[in-house]
Amino acid sequence: MHKNSVAVAALLSALGVASPGLAQTAPSAPPVVAPQAEEARLDEVVVTGSNIRRSVADSVNPVQLLGAEELRTSGKATIAEVLRSISASTGNTNNETQNSGWASGAAGIGLRGLSSANTLVLLNGRRVANYGFPSSGLSNTFVNVNALPLVAVQRTEVLKDGASAIYGSDAITGVVNIITRQNFQGFDFGVSAGTSDEGGLDTWRAYAVGGIGDYEADGYNVLLSVEAYNRDRLDHNERYRTASGRYETLPGGRWNGWSARGARFLVDGRSVPLVDAQGNCPEGMTLTASAPIDGRAGDTCAINLADYSTLIPSTDRYQAYLHGRVRVTDDIEAFGEVLYSHIEGTSIFGSSPYFTLEGGRFALNATTGLAELVSNLLPANSPYNPYGRAIPIEYTFFDLGQSLKTNRSDAYRTLVGIRGGDRFEWEATAFYGASRERERVAGGFANRFTLAAALANGTLNLHDPSATPQAVLDGIRLSTLRPADSVLYGADFKIAGDLFNLPAGPIGFAAGIDLRHESLESRNPKEITDGLQVRPAIAAVDGERDVAAIYAEFNVPIIDGLDVQLAGRADSYSDFGEAFSPKIGLRWEILDSLAFRASAAKGFRAPSLSENSASTNISYGSVIDPYDPDIPNSSQNPTFFTIGNTALEPERTYSYNAGFVFTPTSDTVFSIDFYRLELDNLIGTGNSAAIVLANNPANVIRDARGKLQAVYNAYQNLTELETQGIDFDFSQRWRHSELGEFVLSAVWSHVLDYKRQSVPGGPLLDWAGTNQGGVLPETKGTTRIAWRPLEQFEATATWYHTSSYDQATVVGGQSKVDEYNQFDIYLGYELPAGTRVHVKVDNIFNAFPPHDARFPGINGAPYDFGQYDARGRYFQVGFDHSF
Repeated sequence: MHKNSVAVAALLSALGVASPGLAQTAPSAPPVVAPQAEEARLDEVVVTGSNIRRSVADSVNPVQLLGAEELRTSGKATIAEVLRSISASTGNTNNETQNSGWASGAAGIGLRGLSSANTLVLLNGRRVANYGFPSSGLSNTFVNVNALPLVAVQRTEVLKDGASAIYGSDAITGVVNIITRQNFQGFDFGVSAGTSDEGGLDTWRAYAVGGIGDYEADGYNVLLSVEAYNRDRLDHNERYRTASGRYETLPGGRWNGWSARGARFLVDGRSVPLVDAQGNCPEGMTLTASAPIDGRAGDTCAINLADYSTLIPSTDRYQAYLHGRVRVTDDIEAFGEVLYSHIEGTSIFGSSPYFTLEGGRFALNATTGLAELVSNLLPANSPYNPYGRAIPIEYTFFDLGQSLKTNRSDAYRTLVGIRGGDRFEWEATAFYGASRERERVAGGFANRFTLAAALANGTLNLHDPSATPQAVLDGIRLSTLRPADSVLYGADFKIAGDLFNLPAGPIGFAAGIDLRHESLESRNPKEITDGLQVRPAIAAVDGERDVAAIYAEFNVPIIDGLDVQLAGRADSYSDFGEAFSPKIGLRWEILDSLAFRASAAKGFRAPSLSENSASTNISYGSVIDPYDPDIPNSSQNPTFFTIGNTALEPERTYSYNAGFVFTPTSDTVFSIDFYRLELDNLIGTGNSAAIVLANNPANVIRDARGKLQAVYNAYQNLTELETQGIDFDFSQRWRHSELGEFVLSAVWSHVLDYKRQSVPGGPLLDWAGTNQGGVLPETKGTTRIAWRPLEQFEATATWYHTSSYDQATVVGGQSKVDEYNQFDIYLGYELPAGTRVHVKVDNIFNAFPPHDARFPGINGAPYDFGQYDARGRYFQVGFDHSF
């Protein structure tokens, strides 16, 4: 037993992390034990990143553990909140506060500045079904980590290394393995509530966890956990920093939260307010200059959207998790688990303006399936048109009702298996998982045909919307329902053990077979396909595939203290073909207190079902058309179609890690690791301007006069990416006879560079520390100190730091976005009879997200919603009781 393994075991115990012996494939799951007893077991565990039993300390890969105590004292309400705070999650993330698109209310986890599509999420070592709605257009499919049960989690292991040789696709930047409680006996329940210092966002949470049967003594164990969580919605008008919608006093700021398209005419490019005879704007709109909002000359009837938009959606979440295991014979056990999660979130996002500056809105032609222009002209005979001719207008129809979006998600997972063995342990499982999404939008959408008629005959009152007859509004208003279903099922078999002995020790061996089926179907609302809805958001996906894989892994002791890991995996996909992923790693015990670890691996990300299947995404914008028949090189507004590509190749990656683990005492662990990732064949879309310039009739659709109508794009293997950085991990424990025990831990990551191409074939540009292609701060870290002066009392303080970053292009004088620091405090006290009360204060100094002038349109607030939120100082109080 090496000294640093004992040190790691002691530190894990001090931090409240369960013994590594609790890994998901262990036949039995012992409770946390003292370091002396742990010493005999550390070599008989499975750690994420390998199928061969070994300790965390002896792994060739950097693995960060978030243990039971850290999860409990963090005060985080979801797995997503826990994972988003880790240092390796350095940017370009998506979370439930992002209120645009169809993944609203869901959250993924991405490591190393790449999207969540490049990080594999496992539950007890196995895959779960992806969320039904992709994000980032169609390209980013991901696991909704909000659907995983926090209350049943024993610990979370974050592998910060490429692991395709072990797990296959998606494990490019790393693996997050959520491990639930094992062999738990007793009954725990708790209740907590929280509220913000500034008001709003009230929460409550209740949970219960029960376990019966000691597997070792009784031959069985059953665990059941249930949890209910409710969080109120937080809107822009509930925060003084966002309520006004005006940020002109900040560098590069303007009236970001306002819309100039409330009610106005566009006359020779000038904004003219649409007012009544007394010069009044419609109710709810404000007469003001247009320039501070959109730079246009003239006045307008503008709208402060703070009253109509959400910062953080509300959430109702109900989850249940059941895990059981039973001894069949002395050498065989059967096991299974069932997970159900119901999540419902609501948000408001205003009413989309019907008419726009760029030439109107679009709708689908129900016959051709193509988008067609909807006129932005108010008819000459309208009683609200003072010009005597058809005139362009912009108008936001809030009289159609506030747009209330409700996202409902039901996630399921069922797994059954059997395992056993002596010298060679084996395990076979079958599983089924699904994620069913339904997005309903009530109000805010218009039937273009009944709206056009109401505008022409004047029954829709543009001066006084409240005077419009209800029957007219009911005839115009649309509500939509968007469905999606993601399914994953399969079976696997694996075997592991020691092959034979070498002079330095036994050769560890593991091998297995994986079979799975994936499908994803996302459909458009009927109102869109029927051609009724104006400016429809379209993202239809219909894809499925079968995957088969075989893999093998060896741990070879070369000499005493020097082990080499060899692994390889062959995957076969029914849609794109085959991929082989090899890996080599080593761990060298230089001294009892110093170890060196390194690895090199080749990996891949299979094209998502939304990228290489029958998928269609429609978007809107402008492009310069050199061939316009009226004005060559003028800006035109075609419909942009992005379609799937069945000929896509997988993204390829090469990952490298090297680092040292230093354990001078049993109470001290320090590690430093260097990582490098090289990716090519990155999947993306071509440049629209270049497509129009090429003018290929297959991709550029024009009418009989040559007027640009549509531009077709497809997902392609286009670009490269290189990134490298350093991870620091430190843990120290001190004991004092009078003051008690202190534990200090710090995990920090620094991105040295993050280089990728802006255009296919272009040079690699360093985006680290900028918001060039998404926000990517160079440094992120978490520092935590825990104090236990008494057995009954504990206190924890946590510091979260995110470094500043440069503006890719100076905006209004702002060249740098400030750093962000947040401090949380947790206090807990154990009363007699097993009751523990706790108080948590998040963000004690009420830090607000740093202003970023490049984010004027993200939910109307100028900061990075992927990393920050506006909840401010937040208080939680609760109690837990154990029997």
